[in-house]
Amino acid sequence: MRSLLLLILWISLLAPSPAEASPRIALVIGNGGYDAGIGALPNPGRDAELMAKSLTEVGFVVTTLVDADQKAMKRAISDFGQSLVAAGPEATGLFYYAGHGVQIGGTNYLIPLAARIQNEADAEIEGVDAGWVLKQMEFANNRVNVVILDACRNNPLPRSLRSASNGLARMDAPKGSFIAYSTAPGDVAQDGSNGNSPYAAALAQAITAAPAPIEEMFRNVRVAVMQATGDAQIPWDSSSLTGAFYFRESAQPAPPAEAEAAAAAPPSQTAAPTTRSQTEAGPPQAGTIFRDCPDCPDMVVVPAGRFVMGAPKEDEDRRPDESPVHKVSIAAPFALMTTEVTRDQFTAFVDATGRDMSDGDCYLADDKEGRSDDSANWLQPGFAQQGNEPAVCVSWRDAIAYAEWLSNKAGATYRLPTEAEWEYATRAGRQGFLPWEENSAADACHIGNSFDASGHKQYPGLEASPCEDGAVHTAAVGSYQPNRFKLFDMAGNVWEWVQDCYRADYKDAPGDGSAVILDVCPDHVARGGSWIDGQWDFRFARRYAVDGWGRENIVGFRLARDL
Repeated sequence: MRSLLLLILWISLLAPSPAEASPRIALVIGNGGYDAGIGALPNPGRDAELMAKSLTEVGFVVTTLVDADQKAMKRAISDFGQSLVAAGPEATGLFYYAGHGVQIGGTNYLIPLAARIQNEADAEIEGVDAGWVLKQMEFANNRVNVVILDACRNNPLPRSLRSASNGLARMDAPKGSFIAYSTAPGDVAQDGSNGNSPYAAALAQAITAAPAPIEEMFRNVRVAVMQATGDAQIPWDSSSLTGAFYFRESAQPAPPAEAEAAAAAPPSQTAAPTTRSQTEAGPPQAGTIFRDCPDCPDMVVVPAGRFVMGAPKEDEDRRPDESPVHKVSIAAPFALMTTEVTRDQFTAFVDATGRDMSDGDCYLADDKEGRSDDSANWLQPGFAQQGNEPAVCVSWRDAIAYAEWLSNKAGATYRLPTEAEWEYATRAGRQGFLPWEENSAADACHIGNSFDASGHKQYPGLEASPCEDGAVHTAAVGSYQPNRFKLFDMAGNVWEWVQDCYRADYKDAPGDGSAVILDVCPDHVARGGSWIDGQWDFRFARRYAVDGWGRENIVGFRLARDL
């Protein structure tokens, strides 16, 4: 969903001032290619394209779906809700749906393609509850939300459904919302015979016309549709807006072109970072790569922003410790190492401090149950390594000691990132569950070092990703594509320690991005998956509880730095 990602980059990296236009986000869905059991509609796909064009013209960043099944619809709606949270309270959200819809027992359902609804119970399983869309938008708590439903064209379901009714049921608009229907509750709208439905045609024209308050604009749409249909169709709306909203404003800025260019092109992997003393006075800008000293690690500035942390119910692989989802605000920028700490970097620390790394053993992963080896350490982790590969067999306390040493060396405050900071940084504005598009699992070998066909040759007992990158164990840091915050290996290679103590869920989790610190803390959290883990462990919300004294050859770390 490229357009959603461009929006997040625009908001987070460019940080528009209050004087600039507030973010505008739209999700547009048009379903018409139904099978004979439901009945095809000729115009919803064209209506969706027309609406997307009109909304783009007045400053919305639009994601468009045509002929979507239930999974695609729910995924897009969930992403839409999360993008509104990330955009902040001044954002405007708009959802438009054209296609079959039906009310059953007073609940409105939008009908995806391939739905099989033979009785009342099927509607909840096969359809998409329109009220759920409202909840996604309401959860974001943003300034204005608009829901437009051109979904009352007829009742496509079997006559035997006793509680199914023509048209849609009235839904009350939550505070700050405007709900528009193509016709009055309980009535049937026309699909149209001129390429677009009468409602979509009138609405698109009104959106791009001279500026008018939203209430006046929809009154104009009502008049136009009544004239086009001989009063057979009367659009209807419900509002709980508390302020004025205009689709077209007198000076409507478009998303900056440089933001799109930055999102389209991955950052250079060879650009030399500046040392901190060479940067301009004041805090460095988001995306700036720097070092605090010539042999300090490369750091990149991560912008402030908001996101939804955890795994939503729509994630089929969700675990209990990844919920409930909750909103998190990262109030200030911070810096994060562009890569994991390498073995050479960790060796320099051990040589400089004389830290005793012989106390305890290291857990060695394989395709069985793994084993502990008291002779294994960061120099002998059970497989051959080069110095530019991530340090493993390091405990949480080893990582804390490294951060203290580097802070003294560089004269800056280094630390482990909090769990919230880590998830925010690895998402880098991306919604969904995985760091690649749905049905593009082969991208795993470009994004990070997971267990794939290369590792399967040595560990045949594990399920491999459907690709091959040549790495059986750890790979040199920075070997894979960076994410949009210029961070490498946030997915795979090694799990990464974070500050937080592990708790079995996110109940009462902090919303300010701070770490969870407990009086008794036997386990700490690691994030990101490793070289022996499958793509399931690449999920943004995936968590791993590890003994803070424990060392494993699949666990390493990277550091954050306060600015």
